[in-house]
Amino acid sequence: MNFLLNLKHLWHISLPTRPVICKCLLVVIGLIVLRAIVSPFLAINLSEKSFYESSTLDLFPGVRKDKFVEVPQIIWGLNNQKIAFARACLTAKFLNRSLLMPSLSASLFYKEVDLLQPIPFDKVFDFNKFNARCYGFARLARYSEVSNHTEPYKLQKGSGRRWTVERDLDQLQQSKTGEADGYEVIHVTGKHPFLWPDHWPVKDYAKVFDCLALSPEIETEVVKVISKIKDAGKKARHEAAISHNKKRIDDGSLNLPVQYIAVHMRIEKDWMIHCKKWEKRSNLKEICSSKGEIIHKVSQITDLRRPVVVYLAVADSLLEDDSVTSGWRVGMIAYEKKKLGVTDIYERQPYLIKSAIDFEVCARADVFVGNSFSTFSNLVVLSRTERLYKLGVPSSCGEDVGLSSYAYNVIGDDGGPQRWMTDMLDTSLQRISYGTNNISCH
Repeated sequence: MNFLLNLKHLWHISLPTRPVICKCLLVVIGLIVLRAIVSPFLAINLSEKSFYESSTLDLFPGVRKDKFVEVPQIIWGLNNQKIAFARACLTAKFLNRSLLMPSLSASLFYKEVDLLQPIPFDKVFDFNKFNARCYGFARLARYSEVSNHTEPYKLQKGSGRRWTVERDLDQLQQSKTGEADGYEVIHVTGKHPFLWPDHWPVKDYAKVFDCLALSPEIETEVVKVISKIKDAGKKARHEAAISHNKKRIDDGSLNLPVQYIAVHMRIEKDWMIHCKKWEKRSNLKEICSSKGEIIHKVSQITDLRRPVVVYLAVADSLLEDDSVTSGWRVGMIAYEKKKLGVTDIYERQPYLIKSAIDFEVCARADVFVGNSFSTFSNLVVLSRTERLYKLGVPSSCGEDVGLSSYAYNVIGDDGGPQRWMTDMLDTSLQRISYGTNNISCH
């Protein structure tokens, strides 16, 4: 409306001036239209790297590109490292800073810190894809972006009972606006990020996890493993057709998409000792599950047509035990790495990357079954829940919605395994980090 009033006003300007103004208006309008038409094509043709590393555009609103947060090497298991990384990202976001690309740990040592083998973040995850997916939310930076004009500000994380969540948040708030904000780099010392007090809701963690894409080299290995699983599924389908005395096999049915179930099977000796103590200490009865109990629970899932391949994500210590893949119900063909013939893919990788491959194989399964007290299982279900939310599916109760997840250690209303979706309204990651039997299908 204001634009039309301005045009009306311009129309009453003297005649000699009017043609010049009209020409200028036409030029401006033409430029606006041209920009609207051409901009999408320019955006499409720019590579992710050149687009997201451009120093002339403010591509990360709310996340400064000239101020940084640096954290200690991230350690422990894959999923603890992912949580620690996300917590560091969200802390940097709170401080309105980019996170300097941290080192992860390729090896798994809980006490012998000196034996930890550092591995750059971008050897496991795709740096540019992370920034592309997290555009406007969080940002990773390389050390080459630091000017080194000033020494970093040392931010010491407190410890002990007196260092409460409130005190930690107050420290961050002061660092956001006080003396620390004048420094180019804030270097966080003390506890490593997994042990930092948690201030962020589950949905924010889910966003960071969703930004993580495996490096192209590791993604290739994931695709190989899933391809082997589906080949095994095709073979099982073909053999089932023959066993039913079908002289002429229907090629159409054999060419249907091959689906599979992934089971995160925690039955290794050290886990069973740990979880039995956990049950006794917490007075809970739904943490541990034996192999027989897991098989019984998985057999009650009717989401997928049989025969179906059941991929078992198990500890390496169980790969020499052939009984792990035996005893499954008719129509459920169990495989682990060794039986599937993919041990060569895993053996040439360090611990962290082995876990990353298994995580993606489970996350991309048509049905996933895990233990609700396992961080691995919890993060797989969080990933799948995030995907369902994007599809507009906030609940999996009572119906097959695809991407179904179950907890074999919790009994559902129907007596089978409990359907499982992450509570995206949870205000912290406590239950995901440490486990719970208080789960539901929405």
